[in-house]
Amino acid sequence: MTTIENSTSNRELKDGVFKMLFEPLEKSAELHAALTNIPCTADEVQPFSLNMAISGKFCNDLGFLVRKRMIVLAEHMSTLYLNMPFRLLIYLAESYDRLIKLWGEKRFKYSTKLYKIPTPQFVVFYNGIEERPEKEILRLSDAFMEEIDRENLGSLELKVVVYNINKGYNTELFAKCPTLRQYADFIAKIREYEEIYTNYDKAVRKAIEYCVVNDILADFLKKNGGKIMSVLFTEYNFDDHKEVYAEERTEDRLAEQAFNIAKKLLKRNRPLEEIAEDTGLTQAEITALIADN
Repeated sequence: MTTIENSTSNRELKDGVFKMLFEPLEKSAELHAALTNIPCTADEVQPFSLNMAISGKFCNDLGFLVRKRMIVLAEHMSTLYLNMPFRLLIYLAESYDRLIKLWGEKRFKYSTKLYKIPTPQFVVFYNGIEERPEKEILRLSDAFMEEIDRENLGSLELKVVVYNINKGYNTELFAKCPTLRQYADFIAKIREYEEIYTNYDKAVRKAIEYCVVNDILADFLKKNGGKIMSVLFTEYNFDDHKEVYAEERTEDRLAEQAFNIAKKLLKRNRPLEEIAEDTGLTQAEITALIADN
């Protein structure tokens, strides 16, 4: 079996807990069956790594091939990352590039024959505290700067299914994949202990101890406890999270102020060029503002 390996030279990239848990082929097969309702064995799973550095940041995603289906799995998110379709588009292109090189690059470049490629599917697991629906779709097209003519010009779309794996959601999926349910229970227990202990290290240790005693990922946690501690501190950098959150809130306030100023200037019949210069908005944004009002 040929495995698509990670091409990055940065060996300090941390594997996520989710990836550690589901990388074993039997666990990948269990998750695949739960998501697709297509049973498979570990021998049918071909793993491939998606650890790619983007702007100096690490990514913790898992992917695997089963027969002719490529499943791209993003690790759980405690906040919904709306740019996930674009991120996964980059991963997909990189994965196809490596796969084609394994199969023989020349025939894909120069042959007139249509060669089939694995069918991609994209999944994200969400377990943050913000209220989200049980299942939702993120679309790449939502990030496009303007509407496009889909009838007469070529276009691109990528849809990511987001499953809410907080308690009380997607119970049918959990029933099909006990490992995923236990993973969600483990992360939930960490969050619960965070409310009790101000020290994050202690909260994680207590969560691991609880889960081992109560047979929640017990073997996995006993085997990988030390590594998991390291990974969680890398993944859940709350100082960074708070900083980014504060920056986004500031950006939102500034954008709201700019639109409010633009509305006032429009009432005074100021030219679009001057409004754009004074507010930092594009003329397209100002034109859209006129249409909305």
